[in-house]
Amino acid sequence: MLNQQATQQLSHIKSQFSDGLTTVSQINSSLTNNTNLALSRHTDSLWNQYLASQEINSYATANDMIQGIVYYDAVHDRIYSAGKYVKYDNGAFHIFSDGSYTVFDPAKYQDSITNQLISVKGKDTSFLIYYPYYDKGRNYTLFYIISEIYVSNMLKSILSDQIISVALIDPDNQIAVGVNSSLLAPHLSAMKEDTGICHLDSQTSLKSCPGLYSGFKMVGMISDKAIMDQISVILSRTYAILFLLGVAGMLIVMFSMRNTYLPLHRLTRKIVKNPKPGQSYLEQLDSAFAATATENRNLQEKIDKYRLSMQKSILGSIVTGNRSTLSESMKQMDTLSSIEPFFTLDPDDLIFALRMRINPPRGSVANPETLVLEIEQFLKSALPEKSSCLTLEYDNDTAMFLLSYIGPEQNKEEALLALLENYCEEKDYLSALSNGSSSPLDIPSLYENALLASSTWDHESVVSFRTLDSSLCEGHTLAYPYDILDCLAQALKEHDFPGAESGIRQLFALIDSSFSTENTLPDFFVRCVLIDILTAIINAMNQMNVNFKDYSEIYFEALYLCRSFPYWEKKGEIQSHISQLLTLFQSEAENQIINAAQIEQLVNENFTSADFSISYLADIFHISIAYMSYLFKKEMGENFSDYVWTLRLKKAKELLLSTDMPIDDISLAVGYVNTSSFRRKFKQATGMTPSQLRC
Repeated sequence: MLNQQATQQLSHIKSQFSDGLTTVSQINSSLTNNTNLALSRHTDSLWNQYLASQEINSYATANDMIQGIVYYDAVHDRIYSAGKYVKYDNGAFHIFSDGSYTVFDPAKYQDSITNQLISVKGKDTSFLIYYPYYDKGRNYTLFYIISEIYVSNMLKSILSDQIISVALIDPDNQIAVGVNSSLLAPHLSAMKEDTGICHLDSQTSLKSCPGLYSGFKMVGMISDKAIMDQISVILSRTYAILFLLGVAGMLIVMFSMRNTYLPLHRLTRKIVKNPKPGQSYLEQLDSAFAATATENRNLQEKIDKYRLSMQKSILGSIVTGNRSTLSESMKQMDTLSSIEPFFTLDPDDLIFALRMRINPPRGSVANPETLVLEIEQFLKSALPEKSSCLTLEYDNDTAMFLLSYIGPEQNKEEALLALLENYCEEKDYLSALSNGSSSPLDIPSLYENALLASSTWDHESVVSFRTLDSSLCEGHTLAYPYDILDCLAQALKEHDFPGAESGIRQLFALIDSSFSTENTLPDFFVRCVLIDILTAIINAMNQMNVNFKDYSEIYFEALYLCRSFPYWEKKGEIQSHISQLLTLFQSEAENQIINAAQIEQLVNENFTSADFSISYLADIFHISIAYMSYLFKKEMGENFSDYVWTLRLKKAKELLLSTDMPIDDISLAVGYVNTSSFRRKFKQATGMTPSQLRC
């Protein structure tokens, strides 16, 4: 199967090369009938000569397979060439490359009635020439120099552990263009004329694909050695493992058979307290294990209940601590209610705060606790499965609930309002619903929004925070400060330490103001904000590659204070630790000052290297790639890739206009290994190809 795949790949390359020659043949047809070339043969006008030259250049640069086009006007003894310097002398063309000339005599090939592919070899160079059918009655010669680099790259594309060498072979069984051709050359004489595979040894063979112009063919060397070596390693390891497993299995079986009854006897005596006469060891053990399993299940149920009560994280402990008005039975019910749904929400799920004014039925006196329990049970039964309802607080005539609405419904708020309208109309209650949020960090804000909405009960019995007048929504103290935290993170990233200090002061002021609100949840809000401040500073220090050991002690102490103590009790110490972290970060940043002059010097020294990149600069300055990208744009005024391309383009233009270097060499000289990529970017930037600029 692998040999068949290799053969298909070789045939594909042959077809790809043949298709390329077909394209060259189409270009030849266009040039043969080109008006400007025809006029240049019938007139001495310099303008017509210029137009003919431009036509030759445009066709040469339009096809990557063509390295050069040569057009000789026999009437005026005038030669036009693109891509290579060529002169005509005594009926032969002399192609210049690498300091020497290679001679191509077309007279040898003018008797052919078909298009020809010719390999011309000089002392140190060789060329692959596409020579169209020559009509002896015409007064001009036109041929094409095929790019050996293009053909070589095409051949490289199929190299693998199996295809180790591939080459284009001329009719004399000589290599015209090849990759790893030193492996292939010694065996070409062993090839047969017919198609198929020529076996060299048990693991190596030659595959020939003929059918190209003038007897040319594609030949590949196929080797199974690498694959066989891998299979051998795998098999040897497999045999060793199987042998060891077999030995281990036999030992286990023998040991088990030898020691079956003695361990059972010992185990039964140890586990079974009151053995029953007539029962086997296995039956006695089974009865004992069944009894133990029952005890374990009962114990597990108790553990699960305890575990359920411990699943209330920061919010659960704060809510429980702040609800001294609840009776013992109410607290017990809330303890049995899982708070986990408020912290495991999908993006489609929402949290709502609901405040209700409750009134006992007319003509009766009802305990407020009974009414609250009734409302909670109603909400739990009305909400979708897996949703949750938690009573935060209540007094004689009001209660505050926290709802998690789980489900795919899009209009959750509208559904809740419709439910509350029906329920409040039936019970003569008042309801105020907050907006919804999928983040538990917004719970204090939702609580506050429900309180604000309840201030409009004089106008409606069921109100929503979203329908309030915008003037009533101003001055929220517990709306989570996402924007301020984002600005703090940006200031730290940009090393704007005055801006970072200002952001932290804003956040501390917001924390201080949160304790003046009626909200019962400021401590939850405060702890979350403090931990986010610490996270923003630590993320920025990590981005700048500050050694974690340098600040870990301060960080862990600050984290412990934020998590374990009320803010007012440790306010000074918390602020001091955060200030120390920021000061340490600023000190590290000042020790790594990188200015535009340093960056510019390194860029000017390295921009022509193909390996030069933003990661190289980051390694030099010992910072992260992300921070180096930000710093480069800040100091140099544009991003790295655009700045470097501007320098490379300027250098390329200088070389094109002041030297005779081939375009492939110029591409390498400005840092581009892939010439096609260089040509494409050059044309996008200038509107013309490198060859057109040079002309």
